[in-house]
Parts: sequence; structure tokens; C-alpha cells
Amino acid sequence: MKPVGAAAMSELAAVLKERVGLHVRPEGHAALRLAVTARLDELAGVADGDAYLRLLRGEDGDDELRRLLPLVTVGKTSFFRDERQFRALAALLPGLLARPRGGGRRLAIWSAGCATGEEPYSIAMSLAEAAAEPEHVEILATDVNPEAVAHAARGVYEPRRLREIPDELRAKYFDAAGERPHVRPLLRRFIAAIRPHNLVSAVFPRPSDGGGWDLVFCRNVIIYFDTSTTQQVLTLFHGNLAPGGYLFLGYSESLFRLFEGFELTEVAGAFVYRRPEVRMTPIPVHRPVRPQLPLPASPPRVRHVDTRPPAPTATPAPAGAQGGRGEEPLAPQEFLDGAIALFAEGRFGAARELLERWIEKGGEDLAVRLTLANLYGILRQPDQARASYLAALALEPLSAEAHLFYGIHLLAAGEHDGAALELSRALFLDPDLSLAHYYLGRCREAQRDPDRARLAYRNALEAHRRRPEGKRQVFLGYYPDIPEDGGAFARAAEYALAAL
Repeated sequence: MKPVGAAAMSELAAVLKERVGLHVRPEGHAALRLAVTARLDELAGVADGDAYLRLLRGEDGDDELRRLLPLVTVGKTSFFRDERQFRALAALLPGLLARPRGGGRRLAIWSAGCATGEEPYSIAMSLAEAAAEPEHVEILATDVNPEAVAHAARGVYEPRRLREIPDELRAKYFDAAGERPHVRPLLRRFIAAIRPHNLVSAVFPRPSDGGGWDLVFCRNVIIYFDTSTTQQVLTLFHGNLAPGGYLFLGYSESLFRLFEGFELTEVAGAFVYRRPEVRMTPIPVHRPVRPQLPLPASPPRVRHVDTRPPAPTATPAPAGAQGGRGEEPLAPQEFLDGAIALFAEGRFGAARELLERWIEKGGEDLAVRLTLANLYGILRQPDQARASYLAALALEPLSAEAHLFYGIHLLAAGEHDGAALELSRALFLDPDLSLAHYYLGRCREAQRDPDRARLAYRNALEAHRRRPEGKRQVFLGYYPDIPEDGGAFARAAEYALAAL
């Protein structure tokens, strides 16, 4: 393994912060080191962390940084992360396990983006606590980072990584002998395989019996993909899930106005996506939906799954955690539908209040935060808009859309340097974002830099020409003040070039 020293790690974290706004705290350096080590193993002639820094700062630095980013887990993975989703899993398991217990095919679960293994081992503990037999279950764990996969296969963790596991489960499923705890064989028996796999590929794995997956966990992964890649991945997930199978995404990941074919389902207080039993053709959404119906008295509720509540031993959530059937479900799509309907009627204040109510109830969603930030801007509440954009970036620091619209907000506020930085970050993450090129040109003009303004406007025109005819830019948030026709900004770029 090629060395990556502590000083190099700190400098690498600074590069990520500057170039893409991604803040890697010291506790996340171990995960960053795994990502960098994976890249060093692929690069001939790059001997260590210092050499890798020189590469990032060199002529080919942008291309290499784009290869590094999908491998960076930022240290966010943990055992039983998002306890509401594990309550949902525990609630689903009795029904799902009835099939293999009755002589049917095994329960098939795929942890797609397993990082260093905390997620698949958490799933395995939930299964064991539900009295599942290993021969009744097949768990596949995959990740794009081969170093993370090797770490997951070893199943050895620092003691601090196990703090989220209840004491009873930690004693039962981990052997504390030696310097670091490791997974006991009892738990390993549930894991069929841990191997590398890139979700940006044309072939997805299938269960060993050739059927579909009953459960797919792909949390906090697709947010790092562009729109077309996300739609490709979701289409493949849909095709590889068994009818009635469930897709678990991260709480800040939404399919709203992005992909149709799954139904949003509430299970034990958590929201997951489900492939319907009836055959349905998945449809990537290529343009925002503009609901014209008035908002009902309260947001419509989504489908509920009638499951037994999880047994206490199958619920690894910390004591005192909130959740359960008594709470009002928090479905971001439903609130966004309602807010957009109010938008269309010109009732901006009511739309703002609806989204604020959802957030006050504990919801977090990137599309909601961005839509709300834009609303604050329309209502001339710049401080609230800034706070909402920053909250969106805290959710997903690698969202090109969040950097783009925060940059537009800063430009309108006269903060030209800050705007240029955010727009540059957006373009690093998505070089074909013609809107960002155009607004960066506006920034450069405000900075009295005509040469770089011309370059930005030319890049806007080139990005527009590269976009397939008829294909529009899809955003998670709702921005009625931004024309859907990308040609409008191309024409504005042409006029600006002529004026310069």
C-alpha cells in the first residue's frame, strides 16, 4: 500500500473544500485515505500522497479529482445509520421471511454502496434478531472502492465505530478479543459475498437463484451522479428488483420529478420506494411536472404497508428515538406537489409555509431545501434564502444544482467573488451545466474581467450545443423564474458576447 501521510491528508481535504465545497473533517480522514489509496493503486508513477497532491494541482487535476470523488465516503457511514429505516426493515422482515421459511426461494438483499461494511452487517444483525436462518437469506454487499470492499470483508473495526450498536448486539455479534473488535462468524454467515461493483455499468448483479432482489439498499450514493446517470441506475434497479421489492434510498435522495416506476411507501414511520406488483414501465422524467390542481386541505398521504411493529430486540435505534405509526408521515414529494400547485397560483407565501411546516416536523430533503431557498429569494428574504442554500449544501456538498443556485443567489446579492466560487464548483461537478457557464460570465463581467467573461459565455454556448436536441436540464428543486428552454440562456450568452 502506497503511503499517504497526515500532512498530505490535511492538504487533500483542503483541496476538496476549495474545489468542490466538500468539507472532510479530521474524523473522516480514514475514509479519505481509503479513497486516495485506491486511486494510487491505479496510477503508475504516483508513489505517495505528496505525488498525488501534485497530480491534483497539475494540468490533469480536474480529471483525476472527478475519479476520486465517487470513492470518497466522507466518513459518514455507520452501523444502523438512519434508525427509522432499520425500524422499517425490522417491520418488513416477518413477512419477507415467511417465503423461505415455507420452502420458497431465499430472501435476497443487496447493499449497493456498502462502503466499509457497516450497512450489510447492520442488515445481518437485523435478520439475526428476527430469528432468520442464514440459509434462508442471501446478502450481497458491493462498493466501487476496492479498498473499502477489502475493509468490509475483513470485518474489523475501531472500537469507536461500534458506539452506535446497542450493547447487547455488540456483545453478541462482535468479538472484542485483541486490539480491535471483529465480526463473529455467526454474523458473517448471512453475507453471501462482498465484492467491487460500479453502479455506473450496464450489468447489475442478480441473486444466485436468478430471481430479483427483494430489498436494495442504495443510500447516499445516487446524489453524486448526474441526472442521466441517476436515471440509468434507477432503471436498472427497477429491472432487477422483484415485483413488490423495496428500494431504500438516503433521506436526502428523492425521485421527485426524476423517475417514475416506483411507488412511495410508508413503513413503520419511514419512507421507502417499492416496485409495484403490477407490471409498470419505468419512465425517466425529462421535464418538471407542473401540478395545476389546488392544494387539498392537508397533503395527500402515500401508500402504507401494514406490517407488525418490530420487536424491541430487532430495533437497534438508540433509546428515546422518535418514530412509529403514531407520527404523521413526512413525504417530501407530497409537500413539493402541494407547494408547486401554490406556486402556480402565485401563492408564494403559502407555498413557503407548507415547506417550512414539513421541515419543522423533522423532514430533510434536498429538493425541499432548494425549492424553499428559491422561494425565500422570490419573497425578498435573502438571509433565509442563504441559510436554506447552506442547509442544502450541508445535506449534499457535491450537488452541482445546490452550488449553481446558491451562486445565482450570491450574484443577485452583489457578492461576485462568492458567486464565482460557487458557480465554478457547480461546473467542476457538472461541466455541461450551461446555466452555470452563463451566470459565471455575468460574474466575470461584474468583476470587470471581460476575457474570462467571454470564455464563460462561449462555454455556455458550447454546453448548450452538446445537449441532445429536445433534452432539457432536469433539476430537483422548483425554479419558476428560470426558463425551461435552455435556448433562452444560449441566446443571452450570444447577446452578451456581442456586447463585449
